[in-house]
Amino acid sequence: MQPIPPLPTPPDVLAQISGALGVPVTLVIGLCAIVLVSARDWRLVLTALMAMYIGLALIAASYLPPEWALLRVVVGGLIAIMWYLSAQRAGWGGRFLPFQQQGGVQARPLASTTLFRTVLAVVVAMTLLIARPRLPIPLVDPDIRLVFTWLAAFGLLGLALGEEAMQSGVALLMWIAATQLLLSSLTRDPWLIWFLSSTEILIGLAIAYLIVARGSQTRPVPTEGNPH
Repeated sequence: MQPIPPLPTPPDVLAQISGALGVPVTLVIGLCAIVLVSARDWRLVLTALMAMYIGLALIAASYLPPEWALLRVVVGGLIAIMWYLSAQRAGWGGRFLPFQQQGGVQARPLASTTLFRTVLAVVVAMTLLIARPRLPIPLVDPDIRLVFTWLAAFGLLGLALGEEAMQSGVALLMWIAATQLLLSSLTRDPWLIWFLSSTEILIGLAIAYLIVARGSQTRPVPTEGNPH
């Protein structure tokens, strides 16, 4: 009777999946970037953020040790959990905090609407796809080059459109993720990966604090006749 083969470890599973997936992972990361910039539902944003980190881990597993690639999933999971708990603590419903009331009318700038943000994200995506052959980064794999420019561009767009701490934090994380993807493919330095991952966690902690602080400032104060 032959012995039962040992179960594969998570890094081994990650390496096997990475070898089987290529273009689909790139497409998923691109779709997640569009959702992260345009979505108004913070729960959808956190789901897309986690999916983006899983996709980045699969790409990293193609040229890094699986243990290093698995670190991307761990970092993304920790940040998503922190932000979820902070949003619950801040009293968010299904969407980000409401806009300020001005003269009894809720102010909704054009840049805050889902339609405007989605159209702008699609325009940026089409521009990147058209300019893909001319991207001036010749030393890396074409897929890595595309994901890097995609995340960097959408990170800038997210910073320009961000209204709440979580939206700005997502944009910063896309920038750091793009930087880590490019530098790790060129240098493969573990200390650099640990430094950038630690920076991501510190940003996650800072944004979690800002979410709670912002929620306490906007929470309605009960009046004397209305305790609720």
